[in-house]
Amino acid sequence: MLGTAIRAESAQQGVSQVNGNVDVMCFFQENILTELQESNMSVRPMVKATAIKFVSTFRNQFSKDHVKSLMPLLIAHLSADSVVVHTYAAAAIEKILTSKEDGPSGKKQNRFVGADIQPFLESLFTGLFGIVDKQDLNENEYVMKCVMRTLNTSKDDIMQVTQIVLDKLTSALGRVAKNPRNPHYNHYLFESIAVLVRAVCSKDPSHTASFENLLFPPFQTVLQMDVAEFTPYVFQVLAQLLEYRPADAGLGDAYTGLFAPLLTPTLWERRGNVPALTRLIQAYLGKGAAEIAANNHLVGILGVFQKLVASRGTEVSAFELLGSIIQCVPPEAIQPCLKDLFQILLMKLQQSKTPRYARLISDFFALFVGKFGSQAYFDQLNAIQPGLGLMLLTQVWVPRLSTDLPVRMDAKTQVVGLTKILCDTPALLTDDNTKQVWAGAFFGAMTIITNPDSHIGTAFASGDDVDDAEIGYDANYSRLYFATRPVIDPFPEVQDPAIALAQSLGQLSASQPGKIQPLVQTGLRDDPKLSSKLAELQTRANVQI
Repeated sequence: MLGTAIRAESAQQGVSQVNGNVDVMCFFQENILTELQESNMSVRPMVKATAIKFVSTFRNQFSKDHVKSLMPLLIAHLSADSVVVHTYAAAAIEKILTSKEDGPSGKKQNRFVGADIQPFLESLFTGLFGIVDKQDLNENEYVMKCVMRTLNTSKDDIMQVTQIVLDKLTSALGRVAKNPRNPHYNHYLFESIAVLVRAVCSKDPSHTASFENLLFPPFQTVLQMDVAEFTPYVFQVLAQLLEYRPADAGLGDAYTGLFAPLLTPTLWERRGNVPALTRLIQAYLGKGAAEIAANNHLVGILGVFQKLVASRGTEVSAFELLGSIIQCVPPEAIQPCLKDLFQILLMKLQQSKTPRYARLISDFFALFVGKFGSQAYFDQLNAIQPGLGLMLLTQVWVPRLSTDLPVRMDAKTQVVGLTKILCDTPALLTDDNTKQVWAGAFFGAMTIITNPDSHIGTAFASGDDVDDAEIGYDANYSRLYFATRPVIDPFPEVQDPAIALAQSLGQLSASQPGKIQPLVQTGLRDDPKLSSKLAELQTRANVQI
């Protein structure tokens, strides 16, 4: 039946087209429904599993109301002793919760939302955790994946069962930490914890204290036992909790006591720890950079950065850490370290000028200029070698923009940094050579602004639009999707970087009559798209260049 009825099917979204000659709904009513309604879960387990599989496979062919009417029947099968039956039931419910339908704008949206699943929460969690709590065969990845998906779908409605669910999850964590066996189950377990933290604490940060009280004991056990499979997960959830702490709560004694051991070199030797530890240190800096600097931990963090940037395998994490240092640490605390920091960066650039490193270091330059000003950039580099700032601008920074255009928040950072280079650096207007550099930097900024793929200043898609390919165990590093670090705008005061560029150019032109217009024309390179965009920006900013 299944084979002849299906015309098009995907692993993610089930059957999208059926054979018009096969009446799927009639077959369901006559052969499947009665089996699902059988209350004795011990009879015909393989037939029951097949019936559940039918509902899962053809879930898109059922109306939403029909599926909702079937939900109690599927939940009932979670109580079956047969592993196959309750696994199929959990998998079917999870797939139903990820099914999509066309939204008002034509974009796919989740078919089921919190209000749809809310009436079933108590019975659903009772059935799922009844399996998780079993003595044997309890590490069922399909069941834990269903827990994760139910929590994510429930969102605001999860408040009513938060305490019970968290107790169950921490108990499960305590059991598996003693002998981790199923990495996929473990991954969905931590994703479930992360989505619960996000759903509750994003609405009310005061709840972080309750989560910390429940999660710190098992987390400390994991760290003390050095459970290699779990430590990256623990670091990510700790970072998530730290970020959700109330703004006036500071780091607190528990986090403060944990910080120094996190800088231990041996922890960073394990490659799977690096992204998670970086994420955690970033959370510390975001919540208490001044406190960290006051406790003389900044040198230790920079030591970690130096270790990470030395390896191609960890250089991305190095620059993520460096970005948080530049954005969060008070300028007076970081100032004494800047010379050594720049020397470390330049040594790596000299040894390995790869396209990726050119992108990373030029994005750092833009961030640094945006935060500290163009003069600080030139002063730091020229103190190392006269003319070095200009040389890096012409040989590394600007050339990168013609081959590897930044997008989203990196694009905004670049435009903000380049605006200060263009408009706050009088030395670039002194001779023909520096004027060519100015024109090249202007061309780079306008190219970013006119790039239709840049999406300047936007963050990535939210977790509601995630598919299974993005949530799952990875042997190298298992990123917790629901604990992902939110994208932070380093320049929230700049609403529209393109308009800010036009306004700054207008001010510069007014202060340097007759000098800027020829440079702008050189930078536009007779490109009609760039010229048209600049004219539009001038109109919107109400300036004349």
